[in-house]
Amino acid sequence: MFKLNSLLSVAMIMITLSLIANCCTAISPASALIDLAPSKSNININNFLTYEDSTLGIKIDYPAGWTHELHAGGIVTFLASLESHSNTYPAGLGIKVQHLKSKNISLNNITKIQIENLSQSHPDFKLIESTEFKIGGNSAHKIVFSATDNKKNERKAMQIWTIRGDKAYLITYKAEPGKYAGYLPTIQKMVDSLQFTR
Repeated sequence: MFKLNSLLSVAMIMITLSLIANCCTAISPASALIDLAPSKSNININNFLTYEDSTLGIKIDYPAGWTHELHAGGIVTFLASLESHSNTYPAGLGIKVQHLKSKNISLNNITKIQIENLSQSHPDFKLIESTEFKIGGNSAHKIVFSATDNKKNERKAMQIWTIRGDKAYLITYKAEPGKYAGYLPTIQKMVDSLQFTR
């Protein structure tokens, strides 16, 4: 099971990308869906739906059959269907949006802090990739890593963060290591479709 928690401390700025850091904790299917803002879903021709949230300022396509939940604290999650032999989600993507306390925070600073936080939070944290990235036309940073979650399940994850105006956006994809590559094309399509609407 996946859970996206906030690791953020005010000093760690931005989110220090809260959701991300807990790449490896679980999101409960029973977590309450909170209607914080108007959102809508429309079917498109590729069997994807479009999720749009004017409060978070995002628009993203996600697969039909996946569930989306809006959580307090500016987090929306998209979860693949449960598998018949398991009560855990094989994969999920979360987006965290947070106001920045300071406009003097650089993407490089956030990257350094985030990797440091993950290393301290997860003793078995293993950084696989760390690269510059583009998302929604914005400069971003992407990491791929593995770590064990609080339920002792090994997870492989990808996190992308970017800054737009006075907001930081954190995108986290988590999956069971053996299923990570299989879901990656779907996740890539979702990430490619992300638009900032304000």
